[in-house]
Amino acid sequence: MQKILVRNLQPGMITAEDIYAINGQLIVPKKVILSDSTIEKLTSFAIYSIRVEDEMSAVTPPARQQDSYVDRIKANPDFAAFRSRFEKNVDTLRIGMNRIVDLNSNMDAENLLSQTLSLIESSKGSSISLMDMLLGMREFDDSTYAHCISVSMICNILAGWLNMNENDRVLATSCGLFADIGKTRIPEAILTKAGPLSKTEFIAIKRHPIDGYNILDKAGLPEEVKNAALMHHEKNDGSGYPYGFTGDKISRFAKLVTVADIYDAMTSPRAYREPFCPFDVIDQFEEEGFEKYDADIILTFLRNISNSFIGQRVRLSNGLEGEVIFIHPENLSRPTIKCGDKFIDLTQYKNAKIVSVI
Repeated sequence: MQKILVRNLQPGMITAEDIYAINGQLIVPKKVILSDSTIEKLTSFAIYSIRVEDEMSAVTPPARQQDSYVDRIKANPDFAAFRSRFEKNVDTLRIGMNRIVDLNSNMDAENLLSQTLSLIESSKGSSISLMDMLLGMREFDDSTYAHCISVSMICNILAGWLNMNENDRVLATSCGLFADIGKTRIPEAILTKAGPLSKTEFIAIKRHPIDGYNILDKAGLPEEVKNAALMHHEKNDGSGYPYGFTGDKISRFAKLVTVADIYDAMTSPRAYREPFCPFDVIDQFEEEGFEKYDADIILTFLRNISNSFIGQRVRLSNGLEGEVIFIHPENLSRPTIKCGDKFIDLTQYKNAKIVSVI
């Protein structure tokens, strides 16, 4: 018996234990021969590692012939060009941010922002959407700086969905880009730690909004950008940090960054877990949205995100695969799926949910 990270599992391996979700639900029983779909199921439930038998099955389940959703994005020539520009942008942002923190030099925020805006502009007219481009970048190995750029782009998109004017869209992009600059003062060992954080480490994490505000204040950035860094972990109900502000005290741009930040973080892999399925993230937002987030911002975001998956193939927790054909306005995480000649309305069929987009 050996313990294996889920991302290193291979079809044909045999589970050596019952595997449960965080809520106690049995996901995969013991003695199951792993297939591609079973491994994806473990990933969708954010299982980090499992125990498998030392020997593999002599009968290996056939690999799925159809390319995955992300594979199809990555195969698009437009994505290759986007990835190259994205990686250069990450390098520029890393150098720029670290120069401020390590050398105490002036921050060329305008140049850093202009490069991100240029990357957004260059993606217009592509055959795949910017949100899909970002989904294809989920394996990028520099989470802090790549996350900053991804959040800034989602902020730009969300500002457009909210019908903000061009100046406010640029401001929202800037807020997203610099919101996590305070993390440059957190040791890398804490940021990438695979296990639970100690109390001291968690205090260091919770301080990054204040550090970010101070860095941006010294650099002379606009008040909204500084406040977004300070408040992007605050929640409407006062459950956030660092100050526990309630909704009326939180900047609107900070509220926008909060949604973009959480969505990108949850749908991206981390050292301590695999990425969540977008529909799991939508479900979590729906569960707590009106208490913790600005209603206009969260509803606009979720409606647009969920509608972007219409026509996409998904896999359900019961193993069925099908196409998303209808999004229910009152229950965005549980659409109607066409599986062959059958239609499954997940608002009525409570025993299944979407576990991956394929």
